[in-house]
Amino acid sequence: MKDHFMLSRLNAFEGLCLTAGDLRDEQGYHRRNLQRHNIYLHGHGIVQGLQVELRQQKKRYLAIVQSGFGITSMGQGVLLPDTSSVPLEVPRQDGEYLLWLFHVESPDESQMRPVFDTAEQKPARIMELSAARLHPLGQDQPDAVALCRINVRLGRMVQVALPVPRAGRQARAAESYLKPRLEEFIRLNKKILTSLFRTAMLKELDLSALGFFSALVSAELLLIEEGTTDRVLYRTAGALIGYGHDFFNPLPPTISRVERFKEFIRRVNAEVPGPAQGDEAWLKWFEMFERLLHPLKLITDELDRTAEAQR
Repeated sequence: MKDHFMLSRLNAFEGLCLTAGDLRDEQGYHRRNLQRHNIYLHGHGIVQGLQVELRQQKKRYLAIVQSGFGITSMGQGVLLPDTSSVPLEVPRQDGEYLLWLFHVESPDESQMRPVFDTAEQKPARIMELSAARLHPLGQDQPDAVALCRINVRLGRMVQVALPVPRAGRQARAAESYLKPRLEEFIRLNKKILTSLFRTAMLKELDLSALGFFSALVSAELLLIEEGTTDRVLYRTAGALIGYGHDFFNPLPPTISRVERFKEFIRRVNAEVPGPAQGDEAWLKWFEMFERLLHPLKLITDELDRTAEAQR
């Protein structure tokens, strides 16, 4: 990638004999400069739109891709100007796949120009287009933007609700898959704490309870900012699990759901990635984090129903 972003500008002088290669180099300078700007300032991934809905029509599958814009890992912008319906063939091999939006360049046959001193004609313009294609998960596509994950099993395709890289600032967290899950984790735990504070159970756990509640409120305030990056959301979830582990595990014996939840959150806390680990490790861990939401919902419902919360 470093070689790709190395810049070399045309050094024009009087009497220079220009060639087609010189003009391509001049275009390349400006394109690489813009790509370097995109990567280092905005990152790579979806900037706006490009939501995918997978539909099945008899034995065929269609990916409905909304219009939008993204940036490839090489910094190239990719535009899909209109909503597109992409036919997908079911891969022969089961597994997880990624649907990518590729940057495609094609000669414009409507702009033919004669080649000097010959009868030959060539296209004088190149069109920059986009095309969606499916590839196995793990195959990096530097000239494309990842749109969504699709699981293939026994001839069926199912869209997987997991995040793909996002670029830009303002639209990032607002559209992120991670943010609503984190907000739900905060809401459910605040409700549990509120119920338990009505009991005598927390009198001996003031420090851990106060620390957990403060962490939840701090995270809630952090999520008000719409430009919060996915990386910050991962790290926030990791910090909340630590506080949640310290709160739930010392709880005296209470409802059976809480007792079962203690072991679950203990395992999730033990697997929190380190700060230096990449987004792939954090995403894999976040799948464990998300599975905490269902038992938390069951705990809140049971506490609401029991008289124990009213003591």
